[in-house]
Amino acid sequence: MTYEQVVNTIDNKRRFGKACGRDVTREFMTALGHPDRGMHFIHIAGTNGKGSVAAFVSSILQAASFASEKSFKVGLFTSPHLIDYTERIQIDGVQIPREEVRRIGESLLGMELKLEPTMFDYWLAMAIIYFKEQQVDYVVLETGLGGTKDSTNGLSQLPDVSVITSIGLEHTQYLGNTLAEIAGEKAGIIKPGVPVVIGQMDDEAAEVIEARARELGCILHLAGTVDKDVKLGLFGGYQRKNAAVAIETIRRLSLPVDNQTIATGLANARWPGRMDIISEDPFILIDGAHNPSGVRALVDSLVGEFPNIKFSFIMAVMADKDYVEMAQIISPIAERIFTVTIDYSRALQAETLADDLKGIGMEATACKDYKDAINRASAQDNPIIVMGSLYFIGEVLNDKDQV
Repeated sequence: MTYEQVVNTIDNKRRFGKACGRDVTREFMTALGHPDRGMHFIHIAGTNGKGSVAAFVSSILQAASFASEKSFKVGLFTSPHLIDYTERIQIDGVQIPREEVRRIGESLLGMELKLEPTMFDYWLAMAIIYFKEQQVDYVVLETGLGGTKDSTNGLSQLPDVSVITSIGLEHTQYLGNTLAEIAGEKAGIIKPGVPVVIGQMDDEAAEVIEARARELGCILHLAGTVDKDVKLGLFGGYQRKNAAVAIETIRRLSLPVDNQTIATGLANARWPGRMDIISEDPFILIDGAHNPSGVRALVDSLVGEFPNIKFSFIMAVMADKDYVEMAQIISPIAERIFTVTIDYSRALQAETLADDLKGIGMEATACKDYKDAINRASAQDNPIIVMGSLYFIGEVLNDKDQV
């Protein structure tokens, strides 16, 4: 099989399988001889911020390796990707080579399992095999959906630290309808005796996580924020809370990391598509915010960085998202919204989105594509914010000629 054939075959697997992802991973790891054992895992869950926290933790660990007399390798597993699937699996900031994806992916596709793996299950198994082969020491592991039943929760190797960044309403059909229910699902990554780090969140959610930590004999560490004079590689006020979670996480590892190394890691962190300025003239900022709590963090940052400014928003969303609430959150700083249809099966049509936003009193215009939206938004003479879906942000970054 070619790389393209392997990726397409995996991509056509179910997004949500009939079997529990945790159980699929357990079967994978058993059949593969438990390649997960012997590595140090930092397991990260959360509604928002887990990708940024993963980026900060990975960057700090890489800085610590560089400063150490005995260097070590740092693996990073995240999702979704923005442009290329290889973004999901990285070692020391370098994406997995396509040839390795072809080789390992073809091998995994040839396995006969009792349970049916999803696309995510295959990429996770591929990551673990690749990390083991490359003798990775530390693995920063981001959950896919939830925690308890998530595929990343099926590894037999206990993590060094469990991290829950934030709790908000998301994927309620799978995780629950209240913050407490969702927190209970995220708290499923907590393991007996393993330190737990949590970010700032509502008391309703924090109490559930604290109770679970006590039940399993875990010490709970609450992260605060980072001072404004600390340089961060990621733009946006909310990143200071994510950076604080990362610092608290690093402090829980049995690895001596001094303050200068932490500062270097925070400054060097990169996470494309999050408060990412891709053009100065016209001013275009893209952000992967795709749920109400993420959009609220985006708006708070925009207000803090650009007070008293109105923006033109370009918005594309998945049909299963709370897009009306997302639009209501941006309404105080939105001059107008231009809607686009994402090239994805679950996408909401631009016309439907525009009509629904008009229904709540907002100025909205449906556009035929992103380039049309940019042309219309540029004519408004307002800074432009592109948001609504990580898949949409990936489309934008993949076609730089559109900017």
